[in-house]
Amino acid sequence: MKRRDILKGGLAAGALVLLPKGGAQGAPQNVPSLGRRYRNLIVFVYDGFSWEDYAIAQAYARRRQGRVLTLERLLARYPNGLINTYSLTSYVTESSAAGNAFSCGVKTVNGGLAVHADGTPLKPFFAAAKEMGKAVGLVTTTTATHATPASFVISNPDRNAEERIAGQYLEFGAEVYLGGGDRFFNPEKRKDKKDMYAAFAQAGYGVVRTPEELARSNASKLLGIFSDGHVPYEVDRRFQGVKVPSLKEMVQAALARLAAYRNGFVLQVEAGRIDHANHLNDPAATLWDVLAADETLELLTAFADRNPDTLLILVSDHATGTGALYGTGRSYLESSVGLDLLEGQKASFEHMLRVLGNNPDPSQVKEAFRTMKGVTLEDAEAQMVVEAITKKVHRPDGVRYGVQPSNTLSWAMVQKDAKKPDRPNIGWNSGQHTASPVMLALYGQGLRFLPLGLLDNTHVFRLMGEALSIRYQNPVMSEEEALEVLKARPVGMAHPEDIWA
Repeated sequence: MKRRDILKGGLAAGALVLLPKGGAQGAPQNVPSLGRRYRNLIVFVYDGFSWEDYAIAQAYARRRQGRVLTLERLLARYPNGLINTYSLTSYVTESSAAGNAFSCGVKTVNGGLAVHADGTPLKPFFAAAKEMGKAVGLVTTTTATHATPASFVISNPDRNAEERIAGQYLEFGAEVYLGGGDRFFNPEKRKDKKDMYAAFAQAGYGVVRTPEELARSNASKLLGIFSDGHVPYEVDRRFQGVKVPSLKEMVQAALARLAAYRNGFVLQVEAGRIDHANHLNDPAATLWDVLAADETLELLTAFADRNPDTLLILVSDHATGTGALYGTGRSYLESSVGLDLLEGQKASFEHMLRVLGNNPDPSQVKEAFRTMKGVTLEDAEAQMVVEAITKKVHRPDGVRYGVQPSNTLSWAMVQKDAKKPDRPNIGWNSGQHTASPVMLALYGQGLRFLPLGLLDNTHVFRLMGEALSIRYQNPVMSEEEALEVLKARPVGMAHPEDIWA
């Protein structure tokens, strides 16, 4: 390279530093094209999933289960890359703004669903697909009305208005809704006492609320709500006998119905509790929800193989907590032992806290950790947990580790022996979302040699549009315009304790 070319490159790089905030956030991105159309579209969102989660699951599957993740095989053979995740006014996004980027193709402020900060509604991609005659399905392990699925079908200024979103779902009329959230459908729990189950049944939906009812139902349109809040973690379903369908079982039920539609379908699947487990800093809950997602991914790739007019987009919306397997022992030679210790963890912190109740004593805490986490706590550690539950004394702090008392439970079982892990050597940077780029991958016929590289998260919208030949542009708001609107609002948005962002 000639010296003047080096200088030219240096000047260009320096110029980026001088761009205004909005320009910096809109830095140039790669814009790959599919080059072909598809009949069906499946978007599988690994919510809150980072590359550290991938590394732990990949290693655990190989070391403890003797198998290779479906995700690992897909990444080795099919197009994959990274997406930037920032929202319109924050380098750390949350799930509604991330979902809006996917479904609407524009940056928005954290907190609303398919809407700009000034109230301008946006058209979600699945709404456009429905207008084109596609059947629509939403399957999630969160509440069915949670931010990620909702952002693909409806517009609402408040992602937490889940009672209202349940009503919007009925108005929208997707063919399949599966997830949790009985409190938003049950007349005994809704504030307005409206019976949404009866309303959906009257609209022609089969309503199911248990795994057995899901398996028996032959309804062509389906509403399945399987828990009061979010669907319990896979580790609790698998080892604690919690009776809910797996993500794979829900997706099987959705595909059986959607595949029957002549005009094709769009389906969003969300492994939503990966995010929640990472908020809790709960290694077992994260691991088993990632493994459950991988079983579902195997099902979806097999469906795409049998139906080559199907495009599968696999994407994370943001990273959370970034719990990493860190090196330990001399020359890091003992690092893999922590994976073996994960095998003794048979319950989530969510389940453990339910068992312990509001006023446990240290002996009860010790027994819960021994039987559910395979960890023997010291007296001081057990007392730390008691104080976190009963007195709201949170460790190591309540700022970075703000999802309490679970973050304290995680802190109580950190590795003690520097020479060799006596507990899983997994460390968390916080209980919050982070700004790191995350995974994007594609699976389908004709994609093997498509380079992706680094993309903006809004490009998922363009890939979906190209796949189904749906072209439209939502209104764009600048960062400066959004900040002016936000000046008149209270800072931030309050989230119910079990919602997270």
